[in-house]
Amino acid sequence: MDSNKPLIVVIVLLVLVSLGLGGYIAYEKLFITENKEECKTVIDDVSIDINKLYNIGDILNKLDNAFNTGDKYLGYIYNSKIIDIKDFDKNAALYASIYSDLVRSNTENTISSERIKNRYEMIFGKAIEYNPTSIDLGDNINITYDDNEKLFKYRASIINNDHKDEYLVENTNTKLKEDLVVVTRKVFYVSYDNKKAIIYTNSSKQNKLGEVSLKNGEISTKEVVGKYGSKLNTYEFTFKLGDTDEYNLHKIERTN
Repeated sequence: MDSNKPLIVVIVLLVLVSLGLGGYIAYEKLFITENKEECKTVIDDVSIDINKLYNIGDILNKLDNAFNTGDKYLGYIYNSKIIDIKDFDKNAALYASIYSDLVRSNTENTISSERIKNRYEMIFGKAIEYNPTSIDLGDNINITYDDNEKLFKYRASIINNDHKDEYLVENTNTKLKEDLVVVTRKVFYVSYDNKKAIIYTNSSKQNKLGEVSLKNGEISTKEVVGKYGSKLNTYEFTFKLGDTDEYNLHKIERTN
């Protein structure tokens, strides 16, 4: 078994990195056992199905897509010291569930309520009641809900998001504890100016940390964390095993 340990560690780390859940993990506590139905890993002495980690990665991506850019809900999940799932704004929750499915075009499109309900419950579980409704977004997107047809009808105009001010994140740690998974993230706000990125702690731009150069038109989040890590806001995203045996968002908390 010891001879396979490096390969096993690499497999697990590749899975976590592909999810955006990379960071420091005590490798001596990692191993995988396989059967026909699942592939398990043990982290911090807690066994977890790899597929459930993919689910957490998907949730984080949807939250990033919805709240890291845009207008009305820009930075919503970073504007409070702590957001318990029961206190999550219902319209913001609906927005997070639908945003990644929007097709950018100048014509009207539709998405079924059932599809969005599945997304909603994948992210939030049953902690927040699903209530389909029209959403006023103000960022070139108009979404109306047709209760008779059980459809969201929307028009999401084509826009150029290249180098638009945005929140960026870097995941730095993933921990498991009983029925919880906690992902630690460094979060910062970026304003672009030609070939450089100006780094702020948040979208108010009151606290400028410095600048980094763009490489091939892109910013390196690892470089920003390496340079300004101690000054960046740190957030813990906690996921809890729900009634359907999947991890759902449970709490978001700023820890510094």
